[in-house]
Amino acid sequence: MNTPASDLQLQLAEKIARAISEGSIQRGEHLREAALSEMFRVSRSPVRAALGLLLDADLVDSQANRGFFVTADKAACENFLKTLPKTDDEKIKETIARDWFEGTLPKDMSEGDIRKRYGLGRLSTQRILNSLSDDGVVSRMPGYGWQFEPTLNSSQAHDESYDFRLVVEPQCLLVSTFRFDRAGGSALRERHTRVIHSSEVARSAADLFALDEDFHNFIAKCSGNRFLVQSVLQQNRLRRLLEYSSLLNTGRLQGSCLEHLEILDELEREDLQGAAHAMTVHLQRAKDAGPDF
Repeated sequence: MNTPASDLQLQLAEKIARAISEGSIQRGEHLREAALSEMFRVSRSPVRAALGLLLDADLVDSQANRGFFVTADKAACENFLKTLPKTDDEKIKETIARDWFEGTLPKDMSEGDIRKRYGLGRLSTQRILNSLSDDGVVSRMPGYGWQFEPTLNSSQAHDESYDFRLVVEPQCLLVSTFRFDRAGGSALRERHTRVIHSSEVARSAADLFALDEDFHNFIAKCSGNRFLVQSVLQQNRLRRLLEYSSLLNTGRLQGSCLEHLEILDELEREDLQGAAHAMTVHLQRAKDAGPDF
């Protein structure tokens, strides 16, 4: 009987498969254990196990005395990502985030409070809180304890967030430092096209959210302005809690793919004013649609 994959092995397999699906690792590329171990700052053993998971899923091939090579295309990797089980850490993260969103947790909590409430060990608690901190859900308080960050759990907060984004994101396209990354835009267009032509069953809320988030982060990064990038990243972190709480308007996210493509069309025509207008229309429609509170 095979030993179940550990959380770390699943996380590494996910990261490698996602890199292939997003194009940063190409089909046919040699996956060297030493390089992946250094990239992910882990030993070779979990990397080797993660590559074994990819081998079992027919995403890579193992050649004697040479190692692993990518054989799958982007679509196959995306299908694999949908089948990966959630890690124990991810399940606890979602539970904590959902409890905060629904108002059953106080704003400030100590690590001891979290450990007791969710039956966690000390190292697991620290790891999960650090991960939630990376997602912008919690932040460490000066001295002792953690506090939850504001979130979009009311219609007023939702509208205020979109009003802010309507000011910031169209302007990302109009600053003098904006430079359109055509290769990055082409990769995003390919991902959007695959989503649009896939069946509704194949579209998960998490995948749609990730694509939406990546698109808006991409536009911000093209602005070349660190403060605009920071603002857009923060707004996406606030929206992350909606994904944890299963409150994303999935139908709206599917429709937004077409609007993203309109923005990319304008950018490829080098019409920045047209792209900014399309971004304004896109965000206003999202605001009007609202979340599923």
